[in-house]
Amino acid sequence: MSGPGQDRSLVFQNYGLLPWRTVLGNVEFGLEIRGMARARRRDICRDYIERVGLTGFENHYPHQISGGMQQRVGLARALSKDPKILLMDEPFAAVDMQTRERLQDELLGIWSAMKTTVLFVTHSIEEAVYLGDRVIVMSSRPGRIAADVMTELPRPRSDDVKSSERYAELLRLVRAALKKGQMPMAA
Repeated sequence: MSGPGQDRSLVFQNYGLLPWRTVLGNVEFGLEIRGMARARRRDICRDYIERVGLTGFENHYPHQISGGMQQRVGLARALSKDPKILLMDEPFAAVDMQTRERLQDELLGIWSAMKTTVLFVTHSIEEAVYLGDRVIVMSSRPGRIAADVMTELPRPRSDDVKSSERYAELLRLVRAALKKGQMPMAA
């Protein structure tokens, strides 16, 4: 990638929803600005609203739904454009652990169905290893690649993966790479 393009979508950490638009209106936004006919975009967006488990909430505004639901609206909006690449910037950081794990599993299910390339940024080692086929560990100042780890975990993923020896080994590898790439603390 060398710049913006119609072939990619972004899911923000802070949801990025328009407060004056309903769930359906937020999901439709990208297709609307592309000039897609209303009936066609409504059909597409209702499908993605269903995929992320928000059927029945189409007419709710962001302030009327939970943070996890808002994040699913952002995901549905991004996916409705049928992107080749889905960029996700710490999308689950602002939700509680139970919601985070549910969203991770939903993302894995959606990925299985769509096979879209996902670039997922996270500070959670467990999340990176569980979701990723490849984990790129970045060092701090200057930012550079400290490690490139292929997970080789089976798909479809399930909670069983988290109790495997391979998962534990990957967590150790990524932690070690992070420690190696950290700047020393100032005295």
